[in-house]
Amino acid sequence: MVAESKDKTQGQAAAKKGGKDKEPFIQQFELKDVFPHFCDRKTKLMPLNDVAYVLRAMGLTIYGSEEKLIKEQVEKVDGMGKPVTFQTVQNWVEEHRDTYVKSYGDAYSAVGTLCHEGIIGDKTAVIQVAQLRHLVSEVGDKIKAETVDKILKGGDMPGTNSIKGETCTLDEFLVFLQK
Repeated sequence: MVAESKDKTQGQAAAKKGGKDKEPFIQQFELKDVFPHFCDRKTKLMPLNDVAYVLRAMGLTIYGSEEKLIKEQVEKVDGMGKPVTFQTVQNWVEEHRDTYVKSYGDAYSAVGTLCHEGIIGDKTAVIQVAQLRHLVSEVGDKIKAETVDKILKGGDMPGTNSIKGETCTLDEFLVFLQK
């Protein structure tokens, strides 16, 4: 029990090292940089169903269960079920962005808890790739197992970062996710 507490304390200290605890875990982009990729080129309007995708492309952490509320907040301005303007989404971002920016410390704690609870690894913060694959392909916003494997191998781009072997440390995994 003392060893577990010591491991957890060391992990939390590592997460805070160099101010990482407050830094956004995912690189943040401005709405003006991602909105054009999702909106209609002629009307400059974006389908309401794409709002969560745009917010994720900005680097915000939007869970599937939060999408409905966000769409409801946005559609109040431009009309129920209607496409939305850049300004409508920008106003939402200005008001709500901070709620959806997760820090390195948040990510470390979340993945560390999954390890500690034996869901994707063990109490020594070693992730079992097979357990991780099972979790993300069977729970929540499911990703196909083949897609998980492709992501962990670094995708189709040669020279990209990858997870090699059947295990990796929590720190290795977080570094991989940030690439």
